Amino acid sequence: MDKKGFTLIELLATIVIMALILIMVMPSITALRNNSEKRQYEYYGDSLVEAAKIFVNKEGEDITSIGVKNWTGCVDITYNDLINASLINKFSDENIDCSEAVIRYTKEKKKESYSINLTCKDTKTNKVLYQSNNIPDTPCTVTTY
Repeated sequence: MDKKGFTLIELLATIVIMALILIMVMPSITALRNNSEKRQYEYYGDSLVEAAKIFVNKEGEDITSIGVKNWTGCVDITYNDLINASLINKFSDENIDCSEAVIRYTKEKKKESYSINLTCKDTKTNKVLYQSNNIPDTPCTVTTY
């Protein structure tokens, strides 16, 4: 008698093998998904820094409260400064708020740098989805030279 088909044991063995493969692959898939979500906030932070550079060039001497070219120190540029200057758009997801972002422009005699504090929250749950704090807690001061 010629029987064609699978036995119950063969089917169970196949299911067990597929389950083991799924268990091994699942952490990689989850990590990949989390990385891509984190990357979208990092890219948004990069765009905020680029907008801050344009803002600094546009404001020129008026970027500081003392209004001179020859200064050292730092200036904090807020998210609202960039929105009001029409240099950025709000984050693309309407349920995510990144409006607490601050970009610090630091200028020394021959060097300038930018750092960012970016916190993005879910507006429905108020849960922090992404946070990057690269600005020290020291206040900004400006001096002339």
